[in-house]
Amino acid sequence: MLAGWLAGGVGIQSDGDHRLLPLNDLAPSDADAGFEGHTIVQRPSLERGPQHWRERLPPSLLTTLEPFLPAAHEVQGDVLLVKLEPEVEAHATAIAEAMLAQFSHVRVVCVDGGVTGPFRIRDLRVLAARGDDASTETTVREHGLDYTLDPATAYFSARLSREREAAMALIKAHQAHLGRRLVAHDPYAGVGPNLGLPLQAGAIEVAVVGDLNGQAIPYLRSNLSRIIAKSAHSEASLVVREGDGREWQHDSDLQRRADLLFVNLPHEGLDHLTDLIPLLANDALVLGWAVVDRHQEEIVVARVRAVFEAAGRQVDVDVRATKGFSTTRTMVRLVVRATTGS
Repeated sequence: MLAGWLAGGVGIQSDGDHRLLPLNDLAPSDADAGFEGHTIVQRPSLERGPQHWRERLPPSLLTTLEPFLPAAHEVQGDVLLVKLEPEVEAHATAIAEAMLAQFSHVRVVCVDGGVTGPFRIRDLRVLAARGDDASTETTVREHGLDYTLDPATAYFSARLSREREAAMALIKAHQAHLGRRLVAHDPYAGVGPNLGLPLQAGAIEVAVVGDLNGQAIPYLRSNLSRIIAKSAHSEASLVVREGDGREWQHDSDLQRRADLLFVNLPHEGLDHLTDLIPLLANDALVLGWAVVDRHQEEIVVARVRAVFEAAGRQVDVDVRATKGFSTTRTMVRLVVRATTGS
């Protein structure tokens, strides 16, 4: 009916229970001439705005800086993080304001100077904010769960979102194998995303979580407590510890208890395995992620197997690349099923 009469680049509007379709100059002005009784109304058109934040920069600036402008950015909740080349630093505010204007869901735009220090915290500098709230504390929604965090004080990576989802299948299988809810240990828990889905599903009886970064602890405790309260097993126990996860091996309350162990310390986790093995129950699942040189999966398998066998454990080890980390390194998923053989 409207073939050739719809106006391009103009938005559809709402009018109560009706939708208003924009017409171009070719459409007849008489509602009886082809509109089957539908009414023609006059409304200001909704013109399509810029399709990319770059289009909001002054043309002269865009021409000069285009080769150096960021091609990607990351959004955590309502905080946008962007890395800038030195060539555009002088125009950082103009870039941030263009992004703020383009993305209505973004409240704060920060330049990301990369991760720093032992806790791998992002070096953030606020460039622009909507209104008076320039705080970098935000709430990230992942797989239907909310995690409150501050990327300037506690590490969080959305890069492992799909990995955390995929881990649930392994956790459910291990729960079915044991025939009960699990005791889970996460010594490098950050703000808690590894255990969100398992706790929500009621797969966990006891969760012992911790982090070396004291600033992550309040977020960790509140995030997981909130999830447990609304979970399929609201009686699950949560134990939160601050400090080095390698020290857990000396606590008799934790030794040989973990049915499930997370080792999400990508740059150091493989070196920590010897100190973490004493935490494992007789039949345990270890899930970890590590950054290694590309095409070194078999070498990692051999290394992990040797560490477990030296501790008297029989293991089935699977290591596979999940995504590129750099031109020479990749992130791998580590899955270990460890038993005592007894």
